[in-house]
Amino acid sequence: MPTDSSTQNVEIDAAFEDVLATIRDVASQPEWIPEILEAEVLSTFDTGLPQTARFKAKATVGTDRYTLSYDHTDDAMSWTMLSGVLQTGQEGLYTLTPLGSGRVRVTYELTIHHNLPLPGFIRSRVIRGLVASTLTGLKSHLEGAPV
Repeated sequence: MPTDSSTQNVEIDAAFEDVLATIRDVASQPEWIPEILEAEVLSTFDTGLPQTARFKAKATVGTDRYTLSYDHTDDAMSWTMLSGVLQTGQEGLYTLTPLGSGRVRVTYELTIHHNLPLPGFIRSRVIRGLVASTLTGLKSHLEGAPV
């Protein structure tokens, strides 16, 4: 079973609290992640933070549907996949680092497991592109610039 991973970061001109609130608002992800077509929070923790959510996303080989389970800390949000169509597993993590003066570094780590018969160089390019697209969308959304 192929596994593909990418880790990238971006610096965003926004308050730490705004960046954290944006990544935790998983229902709004279709507004700033081009690949996400639909996002629905299925359950929340007592704090109101998302616990599970279901997604529909466009992928290189078609449309994927999957459900994620979330964990939260003061400066991060992580997830694991509960079920999926094209993917057999997914783990992700956003980690925020305050840089001062209203800037935040966001590090995004994504690992996807699947059974797709694609060459490694294509899979690598796809996951790097997905992570980059997500971070570009987040930065543009928070800084008010066009994607």
